[in-house]
Amino acid sequence: MKKQLLTTAFAATLLFSTTSLQAQAKSFIDVPTTHWAHAPIDTISNAGLISGYDDGTYRLNQPVTRAQSAKIVALAVKAKPTEDYILAYKDVTQAHGSYNHIKALTQRGVFPNNEAFNPNTPLKRGEMAKMIAIAYNIILDDNDLISFKDVTKTNANHKYITAIAELGITTTKQGGEFLPDEPVSRAHMAAFVTRAMEFDAKRKTGEIYYDKAKKQYMEKVYSIPEAPPVAMVDSYTIQTITLVNKERQQKKAAKLAHDKALSAIAQKKAEDMANNNYFAHQSPTYGSVGQMLDRFKYDWTAYGENIAKGYTTSDSVVAGWVNSPGHYKNIMESTFTNIGSGYATDKDGTTYWVHIFSRK
Repeated sequence: MKKQLLTTAFAATLLFSTTSLQAQAKSFIDVPTTHWAHAPIDTISNAGLISGYDDGTYRLNQPVTRAQSAKIVALAVKAKPTEDYILAYKDVTQAHGSYNHIKALTQRGVFPNNEAFNPNTPLKRGEMAKMIAIAYNIILDDNDLISFKDVTKTNANHKYITAIAELGITTTKQGGEFLPDEPVSRAHMAAFVTRAMEFDAKRKTGEIYYDKAKKQYMEKVYSIPEAPPVAMVDSYTIQTITLVNKERQQKKAAKLAHDKALSAIAQKKAEDMANNNYFAHQSPTYGSVGQMLDRFKYDWTAYGENIAKGYTTSDSVVAGWVNSPGHYKNIMESTFTNIGSGYATDKDGTTYWVHIFSRK
């Protein structure tokens, strides 16, 4: 997803974080809080999309079945079938616990309405992409901003896989292997659905919209007045972090640790924007935020990024972020534990600011 360029504007993205959807849910005995999928599993469990097994387990690595996935997604989008729609499946009766969920998604065109549904068959990754794209009414285009070496245009699910990749619903690296015929684990299903829910929530609030001219989803850019120029303090990096932590402490949120490795990456990003004359989360040099973190071998389980351009003081840029709903979500996100800060100026003296948040 590309971002617009405005001199006194900034844009925010949560990408893999679970800011707006994280909640306290029942715990599964086989899902430790340190596991990368703990937050998304909590999210879908708390939303009533999945309940786990009678023995208290979630079974992270077990493949999710077609019936289970249909129930999760149908509940997530509140899909209900019409009474007059008739299923042709002979292996899914009305007595099946997921009958109406399967019927609702079949009516939407997710599944072909033929004789066999195969409810206990593991869901494939390509099928997952189609299910989410159709269920969430994601607009499909032919930009192909992201591609995978094992997903050609001849693949029946190519357009769906590309669409969810461009939105960050799948975090498979650009040019890597998507593995469309591999089964989806229950852990990964939780992550895919949680990210789709986050996208849908942002779309409903207008933070994300579809630009028909550019044929792609865009993030809304918030414009605010630029503060009057004043002398820049030498400790701007530390000061912006101090100001963020001051805001968090006022709201009884835990203090973020200054992560020097994360600051080094944020500095690289700020310099990249200044040197290459762009203002976006997607870097032409390093790719997405997640790809950049991976490139510098930074271990993370969640991340977020705030960027700003044209601000001349630490106080003004943090105030701008605080007063913007999208950025404030990152600042106050309880999932994050670490913060890094970067700052650079281009040849014309225009400033670029970067905050990267993470959970290790």
